[in-house]
Amino acid sequence: MNIIPDSYIRVMPEPMFRFVRSAFLKAGMADAEATLMAETLVAGDLRGVFSHGTQLTDSYVSLLIDGSLNPRPNPTVVQESATSVNIDGDGGLGYFPSFKAIHMAVKKARESGMAVGMTRNHGHFGSAGHYTRVAVDSGCFGLATSSHYREFKPDQSILAASGASPISMGVPAGDQPALVIDMASGGERVQDFFSEIPGTYFKMLGFGLIAHALGGILSGMVEGEVSGRKSWEGVNQGAFFIVVDIAQLTDVAAFTDQMDTFIGDLKQMRPPPGFDRTDTPGAMEYERSRAWRTEGVPVGEHHRNTLRNVGGALDIPLPWE
Repeated sequence: MNIIPDSYIRVMPEPMFRFVRSAFLKAGMADAEATLMAETLVAGDLRGVFSHGTQLTDSYVSLLIDGSLNPRPNPTVVQESATSVNIDGDGGLGYFPSFKAIHMAVKKARESGMAVGMTRNHGHFGSAGHYTRVAVDSGCFGLATSSHYREFKPDQSILAASGASPISMGVPAGDQPALVIDMASGGERVQDFFSEIPGTYFKMLGFGLIAHALGGILSGMVEGEVSGRKSWEGVNQGAFFIVVDIAQLTDVAAFTDQMDTFIGDLKQMRPPPGFDRTDTPGAMEYERSRAWRTEGVPVGEHHRNTLRNVGGALDIPLPWE
């Protein structure tokens, strides 16, 4: 899904931003939240993470309009210490409590060395990499994961238990792009390959179960799950973040110099079979984001159809017209 389509048109980020922002405003969001959603989803497109970019606008707007999610949530701190914070998302999309939690965790890590942020009672929080990049841009190590409501049944295979929960980790560098891994702990076809790569699959399953434990049980998502009918039926996620301030562990200049050398040495190695270059996690997204800001985002037919749905339903001119 995050491969550049064979056939596409280029759409510049600014008209795409205006289109998405207008869609969320018409769906009932306040200006600041609609702006954040547009900025974040366009950023996903610019990195080539199309699965978590502007094509999500269609499903998000539908959830807001049909009353499944709160279009004007007020995320609030429900528990806080010098090194932790837990934020209730008030039934809205997960982006708002999650960005609040990661920014608060960065501030606390700068003061105490490390901090944890958690969220609950919200919908989808998007790409986990949005949040690790907040930490990385502040000179910190970041980890982000989330969980969603699940119902394990005896007749289901354990191979489906991860639910493709996401996990992202980011480490800052100097002149080189930061190391940022952003992945799902499963996928639609991963079970098809179990007989060939059982060890790899069990590692992915382990990541997914840890995500459920941290982003669900620890964050308090499950407490809401068992307390009765939800106020907003689209609520289905919690999240968990860790931030570590590099400056309180070592000399930052020496560390970033060593990271640059490390990443540069990796890029000189022979690429994997079938590839013509060696990249480190996050480097391709970094390069695409810089290039596509001036070239435009390659938008395939499926992507355009999701935006046509939004434009038609809300009477908004499409960003390529």
